[in-house]
Amino acid sequence: MFSSPLQRAIKRGLKPDGDLAKELSDLNDYTIRSRRDAKSIVAALEVQPARSSANRNGFSGIRALTSLFQDVESVDVPAYDILYDAGLPQLIRIFDGCAANVNNDNASDLLLILKILAIYGSEAGAERIVQSSRHPVLCEGYLWHPILSVFTKAHPHRDYVFAKIAEALPDGFLAVALLDAANGVAIEDNLDHHPFDNPEGHRRLKAWIEDRNPDHFSYAHSATAALPFVENPTRDQLLALAMDHVDEGVQMEAAWASGRMGRESGLKMLARYCLDVNHSDTAKRYLAELGREDLIPDDANDSDFQAKAEMAQWLAHPNELGRAPDELEIIDQRELAWPPEGQPRPFWIVRYLLKDRTGLEKDDIGCGLVGSMTWCFFMSDTHRRPPEDIYAIHCFWEMEHSELIVDVEVTDPGEYASVLGSCDLSEYDDVKIVRVAELSANLQFPHRVIALATANKHGQSGWLAIHGGNSTWYDASEQPEGTSDFLVMKIHVGRRLLGLQGQPDRKKHLAMTTSERTPDEIIAAYGQLLDTFESGSAEEVNELLKNRSLLPRHFDAYVVAVSKTRSQDRELLFIELYERFLEVARRLAPEVQANAYGSFNVLGQKFDDYVSLLISHNRSEQVAELIDLFADHWQHNLGYGTLGTAAFDSGDFATAEKYFEKLREGLDSYYRSAQMSQLAEIWHSRGETQRAKELLLECLQKTLLEIQHSKYNSDKQMFADEYRHHRTTYLRLFPAAESELVDAGVPESPL
Repeated sequence: MFSSPLQRAIKRGLKPDGDLAKELSDLNDYTIRSRRDAKSIVAALEVQPARSSANRNGFSGIRALTSLFQDVESVDVPAYDILYDAGLPQLIRIFDGCAANVNNDNASDLLLILKILAIYGSEAGAERIVQSSRHPVLCEGYLWHPILSVFTKAHPHRDYVFAKIAEALPDGFLAVALLDAANGVAIEDNLDHHPFDNPEGHRRLKAWIEDRNPDHFSYAHSATAALPFVENPTRDQLLALAMDHVDEGVQMEAAWASGRMGRESGLKMLARYCLDVNHSDTAKRYLAELGREDLIPDDANDSDFQAKAEMAQWLAHPNELGRAPDELEIIDQRELAWPPEGQPRPFWIVRYLLKDRTGLEKDDIGCGLVGSMTWCFFMSDTHRRPPEDIYAIHCFWEMEHSELIVDVEVTDPGEYASVLGSCDLSEYDDVKIVRVAELSANLQFPHRVIALATANKHGQSGWLAIHGGNSTWYDASEQPEGTSDFLVMKIHVGRRLLGLQGQPDRKKHLAMTTSERTPDEIIAAYGQLLDTFESGSAEEVNELLKNRSLLPRHFDAYVVAVSKTRSQDRELLFIELYERFLEVARRLAPEVQANAYGSFNVLGQKFDDYVSLLISHNRSEQVAELIDLFADHWQHNLGYGTLGTAAFDSGDFATAEKYFEKLREGLDSYYRSAQMSQLAEIWHSRGETQRAKELLLECLQKTLLEIQHSKYNSDKQMFADEYRHHRTTYLRLFPAAESELVDAGVPESPL
């Protein structure tokens, strides 16, 4: 009668038509404390077969139940003992039942069970972890890192697990996870014997350190961290290799390892790195870890230097630039009363330069902020804005991030007519409110609502920010191209919150641009990529194709550059270059070929343009061969639409219809796609007029509903364009049937 949400979810999930994984995932952040909840979990595990099928999202009931063991509040709540005594044996039963038939479908479930057994300190679990380390499928799982990280000084089976796995060092990701876990324990607790301090372990460490694949440098980093715990002469030999590594991160790790062994050369090297803004934070942390903060140079603790070092570290993160910038410069430093506290704090704006290494693109320039939440907005042209606007953008973003500002796109400008009536608009035309920001009372701003309108002033377009009967004009000519309504709102509100007075000279900052590449530079750089694609090793070609944007993004620029320098026809050059890629792709190994034919690589990105050129050059018969070539690689909605359109444009209506029908069946929003208009044309051309009419009406009506239910103007405009496309097709095919559209509730304008 008084069952908990967990117990009710399990009961629903165990019904014949239930989805246990979904029921449990819908609980979100549920904390387990009671005996009854624990007993309910155990009872559900008891009826789980060793093999449990996944639901439509790829999660099995076993995985969902196992995950609950991580949600126990603490070891002191009643649920813990129940799960330990009765739940762990069920997990072991399920694990053993699957152990004879491990595959890619159940491997993640089994690894999660091992993680729970490790967390709960199970002796039987430790034995299965050792057994699993020998399995070729399981050893590739990414859960090994959290599994082995549990085996710290306090774990009762730490030495057993490390020693047993070390008897036959594993392959795959498990090997690196073992290395990292052992390094962590050795650094904190002086591990008696490192698992890699043996001939096979030495060989592995050497291979990782010598590997020059940038994707594997993290392995070299981990291998170097193990060197203080490896016996000589191998240790010194590997240390010398690490010191000469091409990656500075590995070199710094080698300096740490040297310092850990008490060698002054490593400590001095770390002291020098303290004065490198790109590595200062790491070098200082290493010296602190070694108890030698006294070696940190005074200049490394200078506030301006620390600001640049903080920005450099942030930019180098894989989620940001992915590597350290080439140059950093502080362009503004001041104290600001940052909301909501309003206490003066130091802030820095740091401009970075990341030089292009491809020879095809501009250098990357931008500005980030240090002082509160270190951040950089890469797509906002901050290097072409005054410092005051950069502070304002960051201020607004942080307040919005803290839910102190709610900013929304206005879908009904008439709702805010009273706002426009409160100020003098005599100088402005076409005023339309597009955004409204509501400010929390905690910001102590005199006006809770600020509106932003697009407008024209003396023939110039721009934005009008309005609050409390006052307005501020932002001329579009003073902003970088492509500045959004949202960004102008950030600038205006942020400036007001920071108390920044007046308006800066924005136009002088717009001149901060980078130079374009010359045609000769483009030809040389793209030519190198072509050479790699045509004659590189399978690994080199695959690496090139991993950066899916590089070849297609500069395809047109290369064609234009060659056309200019050699006075050749661009269309013919385009065809020639595309067919050059096609010819090479046909010869690639299967595992690389699949990547080459991907929708977002060069052949996929330029497919439509190539088809159009074939048709315009009277080579339509080749389109059918091209469709056959890509058919097996494009078994998805994007591929169906692309191939169907190519067939339609070349006059092959039978093939086009086949792909359009697949798109209609597989795409939820098929009614918005232009291909449905083309499908209606095919049906109309062979006399199935009523069928064509019904399809177009269906598309129009469903698109109209989506427009009406959409929250955002940008979406409404996009959907309206698609609506107008279908309506134009309808009236072209049925010019006398406009009245039928009216009767069906399909207006001329959907907005």
